[in-house]
Amino acid sequence: MNSTPAKKPPAKAREKVVMGLRAMDFIQHGTEASLEIVTPLGQRLNFKSNFIGFDDQQHIFFTMPKLSKGDYEMFFTQGFNVDIEGVSEKGEGALVRFRTRIEHVIYRPVSLIVFPVPQQAKLVLLRNEIRYDLRLPGDIQLSNRKLRVILTDVSSGGCGFAYDAISPEFDVDQKIVIEVINSTTQDTYALSGGVKNGRTKRGKQTYGMVFDEPGKANCRRLLSTLIYDGTKYVFKNPKKDQALGGKT
Repeated sequence: MNSTPAKKPPAKAREKVVMGLRAMDFIQHGTEASLEIVTPLGQRLNFKSNFIGFDDQQHIFFTMPKLSKGDYEMFFTQGFNVDIEGVSEKGEGALVRFRTRIEHVIYRPVSLIVFPVPQQAKLVLLRNEIRYDLRLPGDIQLSNRKLRVILTDVSSGGCGFAYDAISPEFDVDQKIVIEVINSTTQDTYALSGGVKNGRTKRGKQTYGMVFDEPGKANCRRLLSTLIYDGTKYVFKNPKKDQALGGKT
């Protein structure tokens, strides 16, 4: 039997352009972003910074990274171009990319970098499946202990998780298993796969992972046991459902 594999949508179909201040709405305040300063001679400096916000004067604000005095003198000059990339958690999820320029470098009393709002930004959509918001506890077995994490969202192909700790840190493509237990039924769901990305957000370590085939199968089992409570997805309560069903 001949079969034709399904074609993936072209890459451009996963991209869209947004204009001006609207681009800033896609990055949450406090989110870590990647910045690259490009000098007129083509020299480049990459660093991480946190997005603080924007004002009605078309300014956007980022925290100042801790760098050497030489880096400050060479790269932090008014007018130098800066490429910025951040992650949006809204909707389908996206990378937000845009170019702007250094407008002000403020060292005192608070260290800030000020940029003009870009004319436009590119959104590169990350997700192909519906993603469900939740807050389910899970455990990752480390070499010497279990790490308690919170599943923040889940889809048929992957999930996001977070934890309040500086360490451990996971590498991209590192294989992990998140074990989720339904405290009512004691059923266990082993969500296995590889780490896709990671970042620090508001003092938390947050990661995304992609499931392998066993992980996908266990995720389907997990999704079949969840119900929406009005704000997020939680485990169904069979006892509660039976009690409601028994009323006349």
